[in-house]
Amino acid sequence: MGATTSQRYLGSRRATLLGIALAAIISCWALGLNPLRLFNNNNLRLAGEFILAAFHPALDYQDPIDGAEPFLLTVINATLRTLRFAILAMSVAVPCGAILAFLGSSAWWPNLHHHRFLGIFLRSLYFISRTVMAFARSIHELIWGLLFITAIGLSTDAAIIAVAIPYSGILAKIYAEMLEEHSKEAQLALRAIGAGSIVAFIIGLLPRALPDLATYTFYRLECAVRTAAVFGFVGIETVGYRIKLASDEFHYREIWTYLYVLFALIILIEWWAGAIRQRLKP
Repeated sequence: MGATTSQRYLGSRRATLLGIALAAIISCWALGLNPLRLFNNNNLRLAGEFILAAFHPALDYQDPIDGAEPFLLTVINATLRTLRFAILAMSVAVPCGAILAFLGSSAWWPNLHHHRFLGIFLRSLYFISRTVMAFARSIHELIWGLLFITAIGLSTDAAIIAVAIPYSGILAKIYAEMLEEHSKEAQLALRAIGAGSIVAFIIGLLPRALPDLATYTFYRLECAVRTAAVFGFVGIETVGYRIKLASDEFHYREIWTYLYVLFALIILIEWWAGAIRQRLKP
């Protein structure tokens, strides 16, 4: 019996892997991909130069310009603008996501057995909130960015709004699911001794869920930093903008300097998130 079950599991697993491989092959054929192009002599040379530059990141411009500000100062300014962009976008997305998560979660609901009309109202609110979440996150921030930049012009404000909209939906969905799935023992105990549903939610559930909520929030901050860098390629003056300028001139050592700074920034945010999570643990 056990051997038969194991064989069925392995057979199903092989079929799944075969299906994935077949789908990948069909997709490559449909897109006209040709891996041999990667081994073109010129491509190999450029790839080799780019990789070698990683071992010698620039500390000054590879092609200095008279009167330009020092290279390292440019790196610092671009990094700070990138971080400010990400923090501003998250400062809008987090409260919007928290409100939507609260409205789109049943974790704080009272017992609805004897409250028919209240139940209809809360379920309607739940459905509307979930719909708003889905709509906000269904469109990528770059698409939102292009739409807003087209509508109101190239500006940091447009890019921040473009990031805040989908991030609000993403944060709301994850926050709501964390609240729904978190242990409710303390919350139920408070209700059993007569506490109201909102009080039991705030005291019994929210503090226990807060470390996980904070961890995910900081992860989205990391994503916002990367997104801010990507917006540099459409003209917003972040690290990505400087990477694009360096790339246009084939200044690979400068590119690696900016990449290493982004890496250090992500490590710093991760360390910050870990320290805060430890403090929030009940």
